[in-house]
Amino acid sequence: MLLLASIPNQRAAQAFIDYLKLQHIHANLQNESANELGRLEWEIWVDPDGFHQAQTFYQEFVSNPNDPKYLDASWQVGQPQTQQTQSFGMARIWRSAGPLTRFITLLCASVFLLSWFGFYGFFKAHFSFSFELTEFYRVVTPAFIHLSAMHIAFNLCWWWYLGGRIEKVLGKQTLLIVVLLSAASSNIAQALLVNANFAGLSGVNYALAGFTWYCGTFHQSKSIFLPNNIFIFLVGWMILGFLEILPVAMANWAHLFGLISGIALAQIMVKPEPRT
Repeated sequence: MLLLASIPNQRAAQAFIDYLKLQHIHANLQNESANELGRLEWEIWVDPDGFHQAQTFYQEFVSNPNDPKYLDASWQVGQPQTQQTQSFGMARIWRSAGPLTRFITLLCASVFLLSWFGFYGFFKAHFSFSFELTEFYRVVTPAFIHLSAMHIAFNLCWWWYLGGRIEKVLGKQTLLIVVLLSAASSNIAQALLVNANFAGLSGVNYALAGFTWYCGTFHQSKSIFLPNNIFIFLVGWMILGFLEILPVAMANWAHLFGLISGIALAQIMVKPEPRT
């Protein structure tokens, strides 16, 4: 597939793709991304065999994007959807995520399942927190160990929702930096202030929550944001953990330092979106 163009209007981009399909040109709409100005755009990718013809059609589209034929194309293409297409909802959800979001999801799930089948000792020996310079990676790897089904389910839901959004808009490099730095800072804080007996992705998730909340609240981002009520819930949950009134033990300092690191990284790495 070859990149034909990037369009800041998702509905218009989809209408043009539907029009190409009626011309027997295979095309699809890729995940959205932010341009240099921070504005969201949708990429149109076309099969190489029809690329040159698609370029001609695109010039016609740019000159008159409101031509009724593009809307008509969407109606025609949308009619023959089948039950089979709709039955693969989970597969579509999986494919909609970026590669880093999927990789860390699989990594956490694999570590948990292998631990369940008798390899917990191995992961505790090699993935748990340590300041050893020869195993420097262990300041990060506790994030990938989970201790119960509820623990991993809760963390992966937040990871998919928050991390997936950051990767789709800002790219996997940005998400990777946030993951590594927030995991290291939250894990080190928990180890120094309490002990090294902790595990889980929650410190990273609090960083992602702080990152997305800051982008939406202070940068007025329409593509990366976290509603205030959800943010308040997460902060309240963290406070309850510090008060030690919850039935489960939590890595409270990891949560706090994860949240702080996420907000700091959003300040440094993300530019405010221009106001229109």
